[in-house]
Amino acid sequence: MQNKFRKGLLLGGILTTLAIAGLAMTKVGTQLSEELQDDLKALTKKVKKQLADMEDITEEKYDELVSSVVSEYNKKRKLASDAQKSLTSALQEKWKEMEEAYN
Repeated sequence: MQNKFRKGLLLGGILTTLAIAGLAMTKVGTQLSEELQDDLKALTKKVKKQLADMEDITEEKYDELVSSVVSEYNKKRKLASDAQKSLTSALQEKWKEMEEAYN
């Protein structure tokens, strides 16, 4: 009987530890996501500003502009490579929206 109780106590402790660790990871993940969203907003403003000065905007030119803006931003912020890729992809996905606004 005591053996089952010890096993149950040990299992309960492990599950509690995992639940706490999962909660902590979720908060860190949320913060990272919020930081990336803030970065994305800042980069979108910068891209829009530069698009307003450009003529004859094509998707290729837009993608080059996005890569350039993210690369420049990365030099200042020292982003992780996957964060840099995520921001570049998110901005490139806005092509249709930008095309309608600036063409």
